Amino acid sequence: MKGRIAGINGKSNKMIILTDHGYTFGIGNVEYMQLDHVITGELRSSGTEILTNITSGDDFILDIEAYDCSKEIALTLLNSE
Repeated sequence: MKGRIAGINGKSNKMIILTDHGYTFGIGNVEYMQLDHVITGELRSSGTEILTNITSGDDFILDIEAYDCSKEIALTLLNSE
């Protein structure tokens, strides 16, 4: 499955990824991530996944906590402390 990074919270290492089914929210190392990077992998899962940033060519680990979220819920999760 493919998606695009739609939001990054560098302070808390959170990101949201827009997919065809809604938004996926997760926690991981976002240091080298940028908005609109294309991500591929299992984006509809609960737990730790190894994903690929197609734009940069790097693999990374993301702890997925929610998927198929609305934009409002995804932004709330992204900006929560």
